[in-house]
Amino acid sequence: MFKDKKLVWRLVGFIAAVIVAVYAFTNGVLQLGHKDSGYYDVGLTAEGGAVLFGSGAHLLHYAEGSSSDIRQELSAVQKTFTDALLRAYQLLDAEHTYTGLVNIASLNASPGEKLQVPSALYAVLQDASARMARGEGYHLFAGALYREWQTLRYLEEPQEADPLNDPDEAERLAAITEAVNRPGAITLELSEENAAALIVSPEYAAFAEELEIEGPILDLNLLHDAYLLDMTAAVLQNQGITGYLYTDSGCSIWMESGDTRYTLYGADGAAGTVKWPSPSAFCQFTAYSLEDNPYGYYRVGDTLRHPFIDPALGAPRDVLLTAALAGGFRDLPDLAYELAILCMQPDQAGVETRLAALPDRVFYAYLYQGEDAELTVKPGAEVSI
Repeated sequence: MFKDKKLVWRLVGFIAAVIVAVYAFTNGVLQLGHKDSGYYDVGLTAEGGAVLFGSGAHLLHYAEGSSSDIRQELSAVQKTFTDALLRAYQLLDAEHTYTGLVNIASLNASPGEKLQVPSALYAVLQDASARMARGEGYHLFAGALYREWQTLRYLEEPQEADPLNDPDEAERLAAITEAVNRPGAITLELSEENAAALIVSPEYAAFAEELEIEGPILDLNLLHDAYLLDMTAAVLQNQGITGYLYTDSGCSIWMESGDTRYTLYGADGAAGTVKWPSPSAFCQFTAYSLEDNPYGYYRVGDTLRHPFIDPALGAPRDVLLTAALAGGFRDLPDLAYELAILCMQPDQAGVETRLAALPDRVFYAYLYQGEDAELTVKPGAEVSI
């Protein structure tokens, strides 16, 4: 009798343990899918992510309600975000063509041919051409120069191939710089009814063939990500979607109302924040990498190499260490343009002249190379250093 009771209690204990284990496992699985109210990186759909893997664009979106409601909302937002970003990314792609779509790569692949481009791309080309026509430094046809520096910046040992150490590379960069800046070498003809044609002179075509230049000619370069986010944000806004849209390169848009804290960078990383009213746009530059992976940035002696190339010089300038600009919701292309021109200034006087001419609605902060001082910020801005 006693032995039978022990067996019964052992069986009961075993069943209880199984029930607890099953409950714990089931609850754990359910918790994996459980979502609380808050901001989420919505990510990309599997289909869109295959193309957009290297876009560097992200959307943080606030969702609230039940876990089921949040999952459904994030799924819908993810699809809308992916579709909008994918459309903008493909239109602005300077290297790859897509079936049934005329984009910047289509113009590069068909020099001299007039093509009908989508109205959204036509508006970008008009805007970029007008900025280049100002003669302040932005260059729409310096694709070969930016590609050459991109190749250098992502080498395993870029210092050895840098023009300061390699006379052959210095000669090649000088030749490319002279060619892309030669008057009449390359033009973009924009006509009515969204027609565009990239005109490449025979001299430049021969030069590119001789140096085996494979990069695109027409290239948005330093304004690419600003146009990408601006186009994407317009679609999201029309769909009533809000959140924080940003790229790894330093462009961002807050699409919600309220005060936003943007991070400012100094000599050794984050140095403070600025409180700025949103909806707003923000862009920043650092002459050093903000990531643990330093690819794309390196140092040769005291000279820093980074993506902000001055097409007139044929290399990055060594004046600014960091800079940031903030403005209104649809100001991102303007901010990115001003930031690019700031980074092309040959000296501190040029930087300060450009900053003094900025509209009152624009915030700025900056730090020169070789300085250990705090950031210089726009007077009157609410900044915490």
